[in-house]
Amino acid sequence: MPQPPAARPLRFGGLSCVLRPLTPGDEGRLRAFFDSHTPETIEDRYGYRRSVMTQETAARLVGVDPKDGLALGLFEQGPGGEILHAVGRFCTSQDGTSAELAFVVRESLRRHGIGGTLLRSLVQAARKWGLRELWAQVGETNSAMRRLFDHHGFTLEDKGLRGEGTVKFHIVLANSCGVGRHRRP
Repeated sequence: MPQPPAARPLRFGGLSCVLRPLTPGDEGRLRAFFDSHTPETIEDRYGYRRSVMTQETAARLVGVDPKDGLALGLFEQGPGGEILHAVGRFCTSQDGTSAELAFVVRESLRRHGIGGTLLRSLVQAARKWGLRELWAQVGETNSAMRRLFDHHGFTLEDKGLRGEGTVKFHIVLANSCGVGRHRRP
């Protein structure tokens, strides 16, 4: 089973952060991060409006089983502890050859390269896991995310997924003749 990436210090302008895998201890930080989102961000990220992240949902999202995927968080050390500013994750397919990818960045910190850093980190981890493909669903009107995926070599695949104005981007990571090394039981 692949090892999660090690914690890595990063700087974005004057902001010093650490990019590391989420752990069960991050449940409260994830809920606080969710509470910081605008309704538009929640709809863009989750595909529908929700007003609260339950403790059970937060526990599931931070407690990713390594055989099912990877979840990374970008943390700043604040006076009262770590502050979560961004989350990125991929969830592997049943056959272990591909994964769905998603991420969200705190609204006040967008346009500083954090999304691109998360995307590159997840692609790099997926390659180490032997995944052949990553894909993401993006709101058709979410031009910033569409540009980000396009800039990082993802291809627009489908229009109008689920009939809700969603498009699908994908990127091939490895030769399709190979077999994914990271299979779910």
